[in-house]
Amino acid sequence: MVLYSTVLTFICIPILAVLAARTYRLVVNYLRARKLGIPIVVLPFSWQDEWWVIVYPYLRRLRDVPGIGYIFLFSYHSWQQDQRYRAHRAYGDVFAIVSPNKTEIEVNDPVMAVELQTQYKTWIKPQPIYEIFDGFGPNVISVNGEDWQRHRRVVNPGFREQNNRLVWDESLRQARQMIEVVTGRSGARRTMLEVRNDCVLIAMHVLSAAGFGHIHDFDGGFREIPQGHKTSLAEALKFLLQNIIFCVVFKNLPVLRWMMPALSRQVTAMTNEFTQYMKEIVAYNRAITQGGGNSSGADIVSALVEADEAAKREQKMAVQGAGAKPMYLSDAELLGNLYLFNLAGFETTANALTYTIPFLAVNREIQDWAGEEVDAVLKGRDGEKLVYEEVFPLLVRCMAVMYETLRLWGPTPSLERWCVDQPHPLRVQGQEIMVPVETYVSVNLYAIHTDPRWWGNDSLKWKPQRWVVVDPATGKESIAHPPPGAAFLPWSVGPRVCPGKKFSQVEFVAVISTLLREYRLKPLIMEEKMTTEKQAASALMEVLSDSMNVITPKMRRPEDAGVVFVRR
Repeated sequence: MVLYSTVLTFICIPILAVLAARTYRLVVNYLRARKLGIPIVVLPFSWQDEWWVIVYPYLRRLRDVPGIGYIFLFSYHSWQQDQRYRAHRAYGDVFAIVSPNKTEIEVNDPVMAVELQTQYKTWIKPQPIYEIFDGFGPNVISVNGEDWQRHRRVVNPGFREQNNRLVWDESLRQARQMIEVVTGRSGARRTMLEVRNDCVLIAMHVLSAAGFGHIHDFDGGFREIPQGHKTSLAEALKFLLQNIIFCVVFKNLPVLRWMMPALSRQVTAMTNEFTQYMKEIVAYNRAITQGGGNSSGADIVSALVEADEAAKREQKMAVQGAGAKPMYLSDAELLGNLYLFNLAGFETTANALTYTIPFLAVNREIQDWAGEEVDAVLKGRDGEKLVYEEVFPLLVRCMAVMYETLRLWGPTPSLERWCVDQPHPLRVQGQEIMVPVETYVSVNLYAIHTDPRWWGNDSLKWKPQRWVVVDPATGKESIAHPPPGAAFLPWSVGPRVCPGKKFSQVEFVAVISTLLREYRLKPLIMEEKMTTEKQAASALMEVLSDSMNVITPKMRRPEDAGVVFVRR
């Protein structure tokens, strides 16, 4: 009995100590937040607790429990995706979420959103949040200040029009091959899980060609395992992106590696595989450049390595004292940027394509509207010889389709910033508050992109036509600006705008225009679950809406609905 009591004591004391410490921090944070003069939501735990990220999926149903449901709602790391502008209707355009960790100030104001993104020296990226992108080294998205300027200087040459031509040509080729493979199968039927896999494969192959100079066919290539490796680059990258949260959690909570040994070993193995692939690619391009040659390639890696080697030469020639800051990227920083390019280069575009396809399938009139433009632009042109400079600028409606999908299902639900050194004022809808140092300010992108005040009563409707404006004098169509007072921020804005913005636009337009040139989509009737196309369309939208967020949105039940490719 005494032994039992002793063991119980040893177990309870640490637990009580942790609870006491968390309660103390919660009270302190709450008292500080009250001084802001804005509504407050108090949570006992949040997405900032690594353990909660793992536990939450098993408890998410508790969001609907009266009285305590809000705790499980706001503690999810991407609650904005589910709530959109609704939470701000309840709590206002600016409110605070207080937990035992850092306080978050949630903002739904387009003007302030743009200011937070453009004033990058005042409002910087918080390292605790952006460390998720630092798994292989610092990179252009995660660093701040002079380090960011150094990264940008080396990275920018990789994203040039020469590269965009390569993206265009390879995207057209991959789209044609994908359609040939899919429609060659019985019925050309694809569940959304298969659609997602198809879009990922297209994006990976485009990235392989435009990013690394390696060209593969859609039905094969990138999945091959070269000598010296145990898995393909595609599988290694796919695994790391699907388990990116665990990569961070295992690092911050070593005890979880002991609790989940199999997954931990797999994470380590895939990390080593990816690192080896990237080092081989860098070494190859560096050898060419240092040997006095020029890769003459349009791919991103060759341009990145060439720019980095040029920065090294420039620094050697410069007259600088000891301890001068480097102008080039370290090997770890090169690897970090290559990982980022993989993440952003295929994941976000693959996601935009995946979410666009079901919208097209249930909106035949929009398929025909965009297809009308495709027919007009591509009429009489050889599908295998479409010149990027001539064709891409004319496919305005295809671009509008992308804009509208990103408005509703953008890659990230929020953008976080904070100020350091000293507090800084934040003005939201005429109300000014003084933000304390290292307090998260979170821009709710899903609210800003859907609030009816700026987008109208159909703000939650997928309507690409809202992005097209017609010149009354010439009849020429172009992409419209957001409505008055609104902002559109899927690639961010200002100096730190996503360097791959044009890359993703070119790839998306090439794939969608290729699809609409010869095919139309319709909802898949899954005979064991539905009997009419209307029911299939409803199921498709339900599957789309039931999405979670793992870096980008992901459908929870993609196998429960699908589409059919129908030749025109």
